[in-house]
Amino acid sequence: MTGDYHPSWRDRLRRRSRRRLLAELRSRLAPSGRRLIDLGGGSGVTTVEFGSGAREVVVLEPDERKTLRGRRAATPVTFVSGVAESIPFGDGRFDRAVSLLSFHHFTDGPRALREAARVLAPGGRLVLYDIHRSSLGARWMSLFVGHRGHPAAGFATPDELARWVSEAGFRNVRTEPFRSGTFVTGDR
Repeated sequence: MTGDYHPSWRDRLRRRSRRRLLAELRSRLAPSGRRLIDLGGGSGVTTVEFGSGAREVVVLEPDERKTLRGRRAATPVTFVSGVAESIPFGDGRFDRAVSLLSFHHFTDGPRALREAARVLAPGGRLVLYDIHRSSLGARWMSLFVGHRGHPAAGFATPDELARWVSEAGFRNVRTEPFRSGTFVTGDR
């Protein structure tokens, strides 16, 4: 992190509350020297944590308010406006793709996974983490998100996620429960 990086109190709290999750994510990523894209990475505050050591870190985020918050904080990542269903980069551009607690916001999850496979180089890795559809957190979030005028969150089961990741062309697909969610990883 650079000395000019100043996340908001909200982002510092979010990062602190996800400390164990971020450590688990980082262990699955092995980001050192890699080119990494975070699909739906918001203000980039958690991306900085799990992407430390990567050669290049890009946050793809459709919500300009979140990227503005990250830019104001001088978050040391590159922000790109866009959606996971249509990633604005060429084939094989990245070594790692991450979706951390954002997959349920994608309008077409299987298409987003095909796009992630497209932008990953051979030998690249996808690491996805989302909460279970049946968890209390998912039910609360669906209610909360729906009442804020956003589309209801589309939570998938671990089996659905693993199937979609496989169908997108990933191999060695693995699922592992963690707290109220599941990690799904796959290799290109």
